[in-house]
Amino acid sequence: MAYGTSLDLLSIPGASSYLSATAIEDALEYFDPEVICLTGEFDPSLYGGVRTVTDVPVIAPSAGMGDVTHHRRLDDGSVVEANTIDTPGATHDLLTVRDRRVLDDLPAEFSDGQDSAADTATVLVVPNLGVEYDPTTLSARLPGIDALAAIQEAATGPLTVLAGRQPANYHHVWESDYGAPRVTVHGMGAGTEKETELTLLSCTETGTAAGESVAADSFGLSAIQGIGSKTGETLRNRGITTRTDLVETSISALSELPGVGRESAETMHAHADVIDTGDPLRLTNESLPAARNGRSPICLDIETDGLSPTVVWQFGIYNPETDEYTAFVEDETPTEPGRNVRRFCDYLFGTHADRTLLTWNGDGFDYPVIERFLRQHAPEYVDAWDDLWKHDLYSWAVRESNALLPGRTNKLDDVARALGYEDAETGLTGAQTAAAYQRFMRTPDDPAAKPDWERHRRYCEDDCRALWHVWQAIEDARRRDPSDSATDTGGQQTGLTEF
Repeated sequence: MAYGTSLDLLSIPGASSYLSATAIEDALEYFDPEVICLTGEFDPSLYGGVRTVTDVPVIAPSAGMGDVTHHRRLDDGSVVEANTIDTPGATHDLLTVRDRRVLDDLPAEFSDGQDSAADTATVLVVPNLGVEYDPTTLSARLPGIDALAAIQEAATGPLTVLAGRQPANYHHVWESDYGAPRVTVHGMGAGTEKETELTLLSCTETGTAAGESVAADSFGLSAIQGIGSKTGETLRNRGITTRTDLVETSISALSELPGVGRESAETMHAHADVIDTGDPLRLTNESLPAARNGRSPICLDIETDGLSPTVVWQFGIYNPETDEYTAFVEDETPTEPGRNVRRFCDYLFGTHADRTLLTWNGDGFDYPVIERFLRQHAPEYVDAWDDLWKHDLYSWAVRESNALLPGRTNKLDDVARALGYEDAETGLTGAQTAAAYQRFMRTPDDPAAKPDWERHRRYCEDDCRALWHVWQAIEDARRRDPSDSATDTGGQQTGLTEF
């Protein structure tokens, strides 16, 4: 693999102890982390199970092996114990504390140069750090924020704080009681017995972090469409514990199992093949959504200030015919949402009125949001918008069941990654872009509140390019009926037909 400049840390909550060895191995193969952190109470079976199937460092803060563990990421992607400060080629210092009470002692160690090499990014893992909410005053506080601010002040490079008791999508900039410096805190994914996610946190050298979360039941046999808890137990009782076992079992034998049936058996075989090969599978004779005038569709993505937006602050358009990306970003007057809408419309209808728009889940978000803002701020373009050809690749593939995709979820970045797309490593998520713009909206004149506009532009561009990558993969995919995915005697079927 090609190593990037991010520290890739896999967070596994303590509630993941029920995962089978096969599921753990599958998860590690999927995420390919550089280091693993087990949050929550120490579980010997989980700790031993993970260490058995990987050579990367496995950190268990609650195991009682010291108040602070210190590792260092090198530029070849390896993570090693930090025995000396002068580790050649270090990109990150990774500090994991046993609990937040240790934080008070860290600022002095940073000032003495004990806990970080000069100018490297520092990732600080605090497993029992979480926001405390007061329902009476409707206020929130972060225990240990003063110590974290002191650490931020003492660190010579960027600091990323990972909180073990916050959900993976949590991202907030905190201020201590004495003001600057501000501390950015990211959630690691606080799992529960009912809902557990494994989260890969990519921590950049600039101090940002982006998380990719996948449900724990999306690994092992549970990742296969049609295999729930009961079917999974039935399969395991028959000695079928891996996807390889599943594919090598004949459809006839599978269909005879309680609660399975022929159709489910065929789907299981097909989906197992898709996941293992990383190739999408077209299930029907339906063509991809038609493109106007026979030209490639243009890929569209938008960024807003939330799921009920008051502003569409970025429109991104990628034209695959010319490999050009155009962005419209409202970086001056967030209180005037109409200005960016009109700039986008002027360009779209002045340049690409004869083209087809393509989105991922645009029917569920982008298109209705844009239409609402057009009616409010650019009504002269409403009719032209109605006439524009607009397609949603997610709807075609997933909602209409025209294709099986290799991602463990059907989120765009997950699907694109499974199809071999290499992202731009911006260290951003959709939730973070919305939160960043909300801060800018509150204090647009505060330089500290202004987002890194170029990084946010690259994030939107990355989504557009990922969408085109998925389109091309589906366009080139072979088509077969699920019943052709394996013979009745077991094993993968080689008789495929081009579509």
